[in-house]
Amino acid sequence: MIDYPVEAIKKRLIFYNALVQAFNYPDAELANNLSSGKFSDILHTVIADGEADLSGIDFYKDRDKNEVLLELERDYTWMFFASKPRVAYLFGSVYGEGKLYQDSTFKIARLYHETGLNVKESFGLPPDHIAVELEFMAYIAFNFIDALKNENMENVAYAEELERHVFDNYLSQFAIKVGETLKDRAKTEFYRNIGEITALFFSKKLHFSL
Repeated sequence: MIDYPVEAIKKRLIFYNALVQAFNYPDAELANNLSSGKFSDILHTVIADGEADLSGIDFYKDRDKNEVLLELERDYTWMFFASKPRVAYLFGSVYGEGKLYQDSTFKIARLYHETGLNVKESFGLPPDHIAVELEFMAYIAFNFIDALKNENMENVAYAEELERHVFDNYLSQFAIKVGETLKDRAKTEFYRNIGEITALFFSKKLHFSL
């Protein structure tokens, strides 16, 4: 295998997938993962000690999963659908260009297409929804790891550049704004904590365990 920080890429893959689940509409799987402690365990395994306070996620361990789901649904609905004005928007085009389906939306959609992803079939959400962009980052990380295993240097270079490009040009400022807003204004421990670690990661202030 090529001498490369594979474990660091694996940690990013796990972290991206956790954020995908957090930024999608809350469902029974998320509630169960919080109640069972699985979600907390994943983040504690990935994030280096002392890098982030995860007490707002640990808070849900051993709580009734149905109560957890109801609490998350209420907060998510309030923040992203019901509040006037909206507490936060989950679409990159709204932050960058002021409204939905602008040039940045179609640019990120073209990137998905160029990598062989069918946005409608794969995601079912607008292409610049934060959960979709995070899932794309997970997809890139997965293929990064695969290219390393197969010692395909052309694909390694492509995955590395693509991950950096999406991070810097699509997700970074957008995710920081969403994260900071959630940290300050979410009503639940979970979304405040997710907001904090999202803002830290995309500000490059969060490090993973090695």
